[in-house]
Amino acid sequence: MNNALVKSLFFASMATTLLLTAACSQSEALEIQSEVVSPDKIKQIIANVERLHPDISDELKQQVAEIAVKSIENQIFVEGGSFDMGDFGMPCNSYLDRPVYDPNDVCNSTINPYDRPVHKVTLDSFSMSKYETSVNEFTLFKLAHGLPIPKAKLKERKPDHWMFKPDSPTGTQKWQEAKDYCLWIGQLTEKKFDLPTEAQWEYAARDRGKYIYYATNDGTLKGDINLPKDDLHPIDSFPPSPLGFYHLQSNAVEWVNDWFDPDYYKHSPEHNPQGPEGPVEASIHNDPPSILKVMRGGSTSWDERVVMRRATKKIDVGVHAPKNGFRCAVQDVNPIN
Repeated sequence: MNNALVKSLFFASMATTLLLTAACSQSEALEIQSEVVSPDKIKQIIANVERLHPDISDELKQQVAEIAVKSIENQIFVEGGSFDMGDFGMPCNSYLDRPVYDPNDVCNSTINPYDRPVHKVTLDSFSMSKYETSVNEFTLFKLAHGLPIPKAKLKERKPDHWMFKPDSPTGTQKWQEAKDYCLWIGQLTEKKFDLPTEAQWEYAARDRGKYIYYATNDGTLKGDINLPKDDLHPIDSFPPSPLGFYHLQSNAVEWVNDWFDPDYYKHSPEHNPQGPEGPVEASIHNDPPSILKVMRGGSTSWDERVVMRRATKKIDVGVHAPKNGFRCAVQDVNPIN
């Protein structure tokens, strides 16, 4: 072997060693502790941050790794089971802020015909975040991918506005943004993060499918006591539901995974329904036909609504909508924390 080749191989080997050493040093510089997530899993997350985002700053790497760890910590395991999904009716002359189900006294609880018929659904176990995704978390997602921050100019002028507070629920412009965020957390954690299906969302909001109407701590509506009445509130405001979820009843309305079909409930499969297989052009409320995604929950811009009621939005609303939020789920039958 000639001297030139030996020198070339030597310097190539040295360069590789230096790169690996630098990567290890960067990874080791990130320090995260958790009472829930194991040290080995944290090391894996840090390595994935380095792999997916090698060019971002060390400070941003730390922040990204932290939200990935917290995303695991914040998951609530929901044991699967069967329930009657959809508008199961409300007593005809009940108090709307504290109705109690009575199978012998039933009127429709929503005005939407597509919230019916009631149909049996059986779900495997899954996990779902106790919190809506925050402004801070979504901002870090944008920064890590080199994407523009929503309403950046307005944020400069009004940094204290509720829509920019780090612990407020994030808004979105597109359904795909919510989907991409959850899948990104899945890449970082190597867990099956995704948006929840609407069946999973309703099952969790109804405390594993009970005949309750509101996803508050006690099934009643008490403005500014167990749900917000005005602008967006921090994601951990007010008492959680019995299963431990915050703001399923009202704050930001939440994207779920399903395409919208007004006739879907008529032929929904019983086991783990995923919604229509693809986009469906639908016309509701006399609007022109369009392709829609399902949203669930209430918003502080809307009147309170029962948790069986389905909302819909176009997949791209055209502007950043601060009250179109989401939370992530984990599609795994075993607990992840």
